[in-house]
Amino acid sequence: MPERILSIENKFKQLHTLMVLLREECPWDQKQTIESLRRCLLEESHEVLEAMETAHQTNQWQDLRSELGDLLLQISFHCCIAEEKKQFNFDDVIDTLVVKMIYRHPHVFADAKPQDLLEQWESLKDDEHQERTSLMDGIPPLPALAYAQKQQERAARVGFDWDRPDDVIEKMQEELDELAYEIRHQHPQSRIEDEFGDVLFTLTNLARQLNIDAELCLMQSNRKFDARFRRMENIASKESLDLKQLKLDALEALYQQAKQEIMESI
Repeated sequence: MPERILSIENKFKQLHTLMVLLREECPWDQKQTIESLRRCLLEESHEVLEAMETAHQTNQWQDLRSELGDLLLQISFHCCIAEEKKQFNFDDVIDTLVVKMIYRHPHVFADAKPQDLLEQWESLKDDEHQERTSLMDGIPPLPALAYAQKQQERAARVGFDWDRPDDVIEKMQEELDELAYEIRHQHPQSRIEDEFGDVLFTLTNLARQLNIDAELCLMQSNRKFDARFRRMENIASKESLDLKQLKLDALEALYQQAKQEIMESI
């Protein structure tokens, strides 16, 4: 009987009631914990990012509406579990958020004069966490590229940073040379992995210098490669070609054809 949910006018109460009902009557939802839901939350977050990119690139917003709903469900799920354990509820989460946002926007809610808003935001966040002993404290468990970029942003606050992108490019070339040396001399895998990580870390720093989000750039390149490879497979199928039987030069030609077709269709 969906009316017991749909008849509720307040949308937040409707969602909360739905979540409580699922916890009471759905065997799968009953078994979930904040630990078991971690992967779900991570996956839903990435699906939101994908939908955001779709909205940005194609002006199609329906996927974003749906994925934001899925993410909101995860938030409601955790609030429901916390409420069951008598820790906090959905209202408490909203109250905490509202108070935090008012505090972090003194140029809107107080008499403070607007300054560098990003610097002000970070300073106020630091004041909220005075127990931190290092600038590296409190970085959330982000994907590796995003985590590296956040580390570098923190270090830059005290001037531990390159002045220009060209300086980073020079460092990146140095790291690439070191990686090539390890590979050429067939050094242990651990040393190669270490140098490869340094290349990625430096490349991420270049992204930050250029005001680019390294994580989103890689996601975009992943999507681009996916589209091109699928088109490449379609071309091969139409021409009765078996990709496994083709040499690299032929595969590259197909890939370039797929790339050109996609560019022409945009």
